[in-house]
Amino acid sequence: MRRCSVALCSLPNLWLSDADAVAAQILSLLPLKFFPFIIIGIIALILALAIGLGFHFDCSGKYRCRTSFKCIDLAARCNGVSDCRDAEDEHRCVRVSGQKAVLQVFTAASWRTVCWDDWKAHYANVACAQLGFPSYVRSDELRVDLVEEQFQEEFAAINHLLPDDKVTALHQSVFAREGCTSGHVVTLKCIACGRRMGHTSRIVGGNVSSLMQWPWQVSLQFQGYHLCGGSVITPTWVVTAAHCVYDLYVPKSWTIQVGLVSLLDSPAPSHLVEKIIYHSKYKPKRLGNDIALMKLAGPLTFNEMIQPVCLPNTEENFQDGKMCWTSGWGATEDGGDASSVLNHAAVPLISNKVCNHRDVYGGIISPSMLCAGYLKGGVDSCQGDSGGPLVCQDRRVWKLVGATSFGIGCAEVNKPGVYTRITAFLDWIHEQMERDLRT
Repeated sequence: MRRCSVALCSLPNLWLSDADAVAAQILSLLPLKFFPFIIIGIIALILALAIGLGFHFDCSGKYRCRTSFKCIDLAARCNGVSDCRDAEDEHRCVRVSGQKAVLQVFTAASWRTVCWDDWKAHYANVACAQLGFPSYVRSDELRVDLVEEQFQEEFAAINHLLPDDKVTALHQSVFAREGCTSGHVVTLKCIACGRRMGHTSRIVGGNVSSLMQWPWQVSLQFQGYHLCGGSVITPTWVVTAAHCVYDLYVPKSWTIQVGLVSLLDSPAPSHLVEKIIYHSKYKPKRLGNDIALMKLAGPLTFNEMIQPVCLPNTEENFQDGKMCWTSGWGATEDGGDASSVLNHAAVPLISNKVCNHRDVYGGIISPSMLCAGYLKGGVDSCQGDSGGPLVCQDRRVWKLVGATSFGIGCAEVNKPGVYTRITAFLDWIHEQMERDLRT
């Protein structure tokens, strides 16, 4: 089963960018005697730029606008006034955090846990809309002392003097406080997800899947041919890898199929793609930010064979060694043909420290990446699994922990699969869905 495009897998060329290549060609044409002067000049230029940029764009203790070289005070973020281009500072103002799924808002320059005091069902709808979900499933109260310690430090409560129709953005409707009068905080669930409703219990070393076993698994098909995998997270949104869509950025050429195991049987209904969004910092010759979203032209109908997988919560950790599952229609051996049936395999999570060892990936694994598999080899994802899910079960609920990104070969010794770490991109995912919901 894996994974990456030719550009991503060309690790010998990983460190050579277009700019590096041009510079190398220029330097090769110059006499050696000029090299010391060139090097001195380059160092001086770099120092000048560093000093200049450091003086003008040092955002220490502030919020840096991503779409412009501008810093704003943290108190100006999520305050109801657009200070950055495209109002980016007024998005990502709500999040669900920790294993208990506590609701937090960014207000008064910090993330604050929302008190149950004066809470109403209407506010849950507002919060879920700010996370990009059109409705909510439930909101409950939880004793403050049952919440993880890092979420017990600062609090916010709803301004009960505001009429419901004025509460359209949660962060503009709360005030900071030192504690909760009720002694309880809000937990939130926006979508029923991560459940397998009726399944009975070859990726390399894996097993053939059954219907309903991985109901969030998607086949992304370009002009009718399976190209990558993906994961359903809402009735209209699918998570996949940026390298799957970067060079094929034509929504009308894509369809998705879901709720199937075999690609050869009577074809499942195809669903049209309306929009493709890949991460703005993804570059085809780099390995980071390998994540994308596809919006479907119409909502999926959920049933026993089609279900969304849950996104993890902010700052939710999955322990090294935890057994998780990867699935897809990728090849069952390196260089082989794609499988006609959906396969799955159990793979343990591997710490980034181990994965960055010089005998493994030698330092290229960033905090926004995640490794899973066996250093001894034998079980892995492979070509054709790109973008597909790495899921872990947490208290009977399945969560999307990774999206298949890249690797060297398939199931080789010291070359486990590398996945995009979903918790690193939760803000980005929710922002894209929120922006779309409000347009």
